[in-house]
Amino acid sequence: MSVLTEFTVPAKEFILRETLEAVPDVRIEIERVVADSQHVTPYFWVTGEQLDAFECALEADKSVEAVIQLEDHSDKQFYRVVWQQRIGTISHAVSKAKATILEATSEGREWNLKLLFPDESSLTDFHDYCTEHSLSFQLTRLYESRHPDALGKYEVTTKQREALLVALESGYFSVPRDITLEDVAVELDISPNALSTRLRRGHANLITNTLRHEG
Repeated sequence: MSVLTEFTVPAKEFILRETLEAVPDVRIEIERVVADSQHVTPYFWVTGEQLDAFECALEADKSVEAVIQLEDHSDKQFYRVVWQQRIGTISHAVSKAKATILEATSEGREWNLKLLFPDESSLTDFHDYCTEHSLSFQLTRLYESRHPDALGKYEVTTKQREALLVALESGYFSVPRDITLEDVAVELDISPNALSTRLRRGHANLITNTLRHEG
């Protein structure tokens, strides 16, 4: 049975260590991570008042092999970054344990991670690897999934799911609408732009994984 966990780890133990040391006052929200034994490739949003400084620090980060800016807005930017997998890091521990990074958010000098482990044994392997390499982490939540095949089935993130459900239950999808986008955003305590982005991506993931068939 798979095990879903939430961890807090120091920024220096995870990805973008040099970049975040140079510019800690930004928020990073990883959309997804592609990882193998050689490379780690996260796709992430960056928000904050030091976006130019962040990009300069990212370009100067010696651990980064490639940087591609996919979207550029006045208040946020979307990147794809590639760098070599390094032994003795949390990302390598995740890869060795065959775990999946479902969510990762950085604010300041900490990362909040949501990880899905295939079973309890892989979680033990992760713990042992971190202990062996003196990696710091704090487990904040742990629970078993009774429906492991459903987790990530449609590639809808937790925040996208929350936004879709609140919008649905509030009557945002009714015809005519019972509530505005701005009102739903207030309920979720996020900006209308952030809500719009979550709804669009949530819809795209649902449609891609339910209605579209390769053929």
